[in-house]
Amino acid sequence: MKNLFATLSAMALLATTAQGAVLGRFDFNHLASVTSANEASCISPCIDVTDLDACCLTEGLRTAGGPDGSAFRTYSGWDRNPSDASEYLNRSGLWQWPKTLAFEVQAGATSLGTLSGLSVDVKRPYLSSPDTIMASIFWADSAGVIQQRNSGPVSLAAATGWTALDFDFAQGSAPLPFGTEYSGETFNVELYAWGGSGGALYLDNVTLTGDCAPIPEPGGAMLIGMSGLVLLLRRRLR
Repeated sequence: MKNLFATLSAMALLATTAQGAVLGRFDFNHLASVTSANEASCISPCIDVTDLDACCLTEGLRTAGGPDGSAFRTYSGWDRNPSDASEYLNRSGLWQWPKTLAFEVQAGATSLGTLSGLSVDVKRPYLSSPDTIMASIFWADSAGVIQQRNSGPVSLAAATGWTALDFDFAQGSAPLPFGTEYSGETFNVELYAWGGSGGALYLDNVTLTGDCAPIPEPGGAMLIGMSGLVLLLRRRLR
């Protein structure tokens, strides 16, 4: 019964939050220099987000000319050929793959939620720039096995100007944690690009979306759980 009310509470509480709310964003406008750490410019109060890390990539900073006219990052040194998908997606731990951009998300231990997508503004300025990109999320399940969701390869052939990409994590080894399963979870969010012959990619506004809310007190959970049950019954009667 307790687990049932917790589940109904999660469903009802998250149903009242804005779908696709911004949980974390990196826009680079506040960076003082090219060597500045990529700290998030926006973080939801119910999660913690690490800096955006460029593993084995050459990182640059332009102070103007981004999609909104302001600063953006440049990244070069991406793989020319993609890594084997079975190796890339099947990992033994929450570590970052070489030649990727990644950040970690720590869900609050006293919050309910889920992750829904990742968006980024990207520009492929040269014919030698990577022509394919993929977004992935990794986490450890209750048995300690690393699970993942990914967007699959997305073509950058048409991104010769600033282009907004939305990754939906439509495929993977397991569903993304939701509600109480999300509580206290650590996620590794990663961008991997390849192709071309060594040219740079321009990136801005790396944005993680989802929903999260504090776990209600027991009395509140009971009321929310009952409202969730009513909501489910109404849907069944339609």
